[in-house]
Amino acid sequence: MSITTYLIDDEAPTRRELRFLLEELGEVTILGEAGTPSQGLQGIRETRPQLIFLDIQMPGLNGIELAEIIRALPEPPLIVFATAFEEFAVQAFNVEALDYLLKPFTEDRVARAVRKAAELLRLRRGGLPVPEASEPPLGADKGEVKRVLVHQGDKLIPVAPEQIVFIRALEGEAEVHTANGVFFAKSTLTTLEAILEPYSFARVHRNSLVNLSRIIEIIPWFNGSCKLVLNDRQKSEVLVSRYHAKDLKQRLILSN
Repeated sequence: MSITTYLIDDEAPTRRELRFLLEELGEVTILGEAGTPSQGLQGIRETRPQLIFLDIQMPGLNGIELAEIIRALPEPPLIVFATAFEEFAVQAFNVEALDYLLKPFTEDRVARAVRKAAELLRLRRGGLPVPEASEPPLGADKGEVKRVLVHQGDKLIPVAPEQIVFIRALEGEAEVHTANGVFFAKSTLTTLEAILEPYSFARVHRNSLVNLSRIIEIIPWFNGSCKLVLNDRQKSEVLVSRYHAKDLKQRLILSN
């Protein structure tokens, strides 16, 4: 049975990402989407979805405040927060969120949130007791990534971590260099670092994240820093700050 769903996020690219991933699953029916909390609340009242994906940092009401209003509706939907910010996880738990997804979204995590919603709805339909959450819904994102969703123009492209050579922070997004070209992700470097760290990625500069398995040469540089030569098509060079150089060398020693 398809789960009726509604999307609320003030960024159109994020809504497109979620819509793409949800439609790929084929287990949901998207009733609509909204770019502001007020439009979202009106849409929920009109369409009465079973599940919503809700951003937190939005103009006017934030997602936590909107969730409090939604919970007071006669038949409130299940809520999955979809955000770039880890620090709201406890507040999300307090408003009984079903799940908490960190950007950039992945197929596995979105699918898992939908499966949780399907199971909870099944229990409700059968009149069975619904288990209470015992801890904040943040957590299981890390270590489960199989593909990261990036974009190139209007195209959304899932990329496996091993295909990523390095990532550079830009204004408001990340530039993702892969074996097949350069793409972009609507996410902070800190979020990407937390997600990709289990896949042998390391921060080497305040604006750079590198796949350690892609390093082919380390060149000593000034004042204790160094440069990395990477095995992409361009043999890209990435500067390692003096602050990160010692940690990087230690990680490379431990990984050999």
